[in-house]
Amino acid sequence: MLAVGSCRHIERVTLAGGQLRAITFPSICALIEHPREGPVLYDTGYAEHFLSATDRLPDRLYRWVTPLTLSPEDQLSAQLGRRGLRLRDIRYCIISHFHADHIAGLRDLTAARFIASQRDVEALRRSHGLSRLLRGLLPVLLPVDFGARLRFAEAAASCSPGAGWEMFDAAYDLFGDGSILALRLPGHAPGHLGLVLRDEHDRQILLCADACWSRRAWQEQRLPSMLARPLMHDWPAYRATLARLQVLAGRHPELVVLPSHCEASLRSFGREAVA
Repeated sequence: MLAVGSCRHIERVTLAGGQLRAITFPSICALIEHPREGPVLYDTGYAEHFLSATDRLPDRLYRWVTPLTLSPEDQLSAQLGRRGLRLRDIRYCIISHFHADHIAGLRDLTAARFIASQRDVEALRRSHGLSRLLRGLLPVLLPVDFGARLRFAEAAASCSPGAGWEMFDAAYDLFGDGSILALRLPGHAPGHLGLVLRDEHDRQILLCADACWSRRAWQEQRLPSMLARPLMHDWPAYRATLARLQVLAGRHPELVVLPSHCEASLRSFGREAVA
């Protein structure tokens, strides 16, 4: 799990009853070593491309609302380098959804193929004007040959992660071996995708991206404030997904649920891996 940059925002906007002060939200992506396909990323986190993409109004508002911190040592290239990898070594990048803090580094992945939800891609292509900005979309962050390197998650075979997951739509077996399943977690984005997989310690992991913004949100069913609702594609679906995450975790206490912006989840995941 790699925290590639962060932004700051008032906690109560993202969590009912949260603090009335700005806190840090890391932008977390996952580096997955697939036994056949090699290095795979789930999202990219931030990159300096975000700054150039938000250099002018109205997109500058995006940077003002979520001010970015990205040190040289936290950039994706540096974090991969410490693990003996280069950006061009990444074979695939699976995209949870197209908000800028999840895809800002796509243009740096010159050798990767991309996997995304067809619903999200179509929504991105239709977006324009103020509605595009309110949805947190910056199409300029996509590589110029994005379409040529893209395949839709929905083209993969449907399957189930197992008993107790029935409340979710069928998952998609992305590499045909059951190792990485894309799971639809609707609400935050039209085709928002989580990933179900096992780590090197054989723990079952659900990377849930922005299906919730913190573990307190799904554990305590604490919704974002009204101010965050314009960012949501489908508010009732978002609420339903949040409730399902709590039910799922109750059925599978061993399951590790990892949102993409939760420092507490990231710290806990690291401690458990060491233990």
